[in-house]
Amino acid sequence: MGVMEGRDGRVRMSELPIRVKVQESASQVVYTDAVLINGNPLGFVLNFGQWAPEEPGLIRVYSRVGMSPNHLKLLAQLLASNVTAYEEKFGEMAVSEDRAASAHHIGFDAPTAAPKPSPDLPSGPATGPA
Repeated sequence: MGVMEGRDGRVRMSELPIRVKVQESASQVVYTDAVLINGNPLGFVLNFGQWAPEEPGLIRVYSRVGMSPNHLKLLAQLLASNVTAYEEKFGEMAVSEDRAASAHHIGFDAPTAAPKPSPDLPSGPATGPA
């Protein structure tokens, strides 16, 4: 079965069987341990890559997939459904913090505020002997 959108805008499963043919250019599976997501109101690009162990902080992108916001939301629902089914069968997945999760942001950039001065340090330009 496939996913399709009805006239009322609601997503429904189609009754047509889905056939999948993997093109030769996509026959090799590439492992990914990093996904960078960029988006705007018109769509998203998912960049799948691998951390470069020899150069901390570098991600090598090997595959890029673009999709509409609606398709990204459907993908998110499909992933959540698959995680639920997996955990029901095999138990809860242990998720540890990614080695760079605290230092990197995935997705839209949030507005950043100027850093607040420390109460222990004087504010304003640094002065010293000339």
